[in-house]
Amino acid sequence: MTSVPARDGVGTAPRGPSTRLLPVSAPSAEFADRARLVADAVRRAGLPVPPTQPVLLSGWAIGEGFDTSEQKIAWMYGHVRFDAGVDRAVAGTGTLRLADGGTRPVDLVGVRPALDRALDGALGRPRPCDGVSAAKCRLVVSRAVLTEAKVSTTQGEATVPVWRLGIDGLSHTISVIAVADGVLMRPQPQDPLPGLPNVPEGMHAMDSLKAVSGRSLEVGIAGGGCDGGLVAHVVELDDMVVVGGTTPPVPKGIACTADYVSRPARLQLTEPLGSRPVIDVVSGRPRAVGVPAF
Repeated sequence: MTSVPARDGVGTAPRGPSTRLLPVSAPSAEFADRARLVADAVRRAGLPVPPTQPVLLSGWAIGEGFDTSEQKIAWMYGHVRFDAGVDRAVAGTGTLRLADGGTRPVDLVGVRPALDRALDGALGRPRPCDGVSAAKCRLVVSRAVLTEAKVSTTQGEATVPVWRLGIDGLSHTISVIAVADGVLMRPQPQDPLPGLPNVPEGMHAMDSLKAVSGRSLEVGIAGGGCDGGLVAHVVELDDMVVVGGTTPPVPKGIACTADYVSRPARLQLTEPLGSRPVIDVVSGRPRAVGVPAF
């Protein structure tokens, strides 16, 4: 989404999703050119394959929350250490329980790699604390207990093994998911694929794929303060479908607030979607049904 800051430099808060369907039109030459660039980048990266595993709709940590800002900064920046012996807690296998009642054994990871994954690798490479003294920018894990917790996935609420961490000075525990990599998938990152040029002015991303039925796609298109003329487009190729939106140029002297809203659109394909991935025209990333962008 592209927009111009408001004159006072203050954008508005995000708005909720709109329920009014966007108009759909044939793609402009500029949109079709962008779709071809995106398709080439996707093919170079390898056509995405829909995940067969449940997709995790939360982070790897459960119950994050802190009593002080210093604790929050220490966690975010990876300044977490273990009492003697706590980080050596290991586990072999556990059980994944799905919403439909199905269960399956899963490999687990020890408490240190589970925590490092929850911190996005920051435990192994802590960053300098921002405005907090070194004495206050640290957390100490004094105990770790293997138990279970519920998480939200694309296949419903699942029960997964977790490490429940007791942290000195924190009034509650924090749990980190203990299943091995690959058991639960995470939503696809939304940074642009390598090699894609900057998106042209007035071109908008597809931020969600809500439903697929034969030749019909229900999607969300990212809008903003100047999205009154937002229109949805689709470019249908043999191996993928590229979706996004456009707005007309903003007239000179008009300032757009930096708000954000997802606008729904219903698109009709010439052929059933089948196994073709649905690709965002801005990032070149696939959208899976029910999986939000992040």
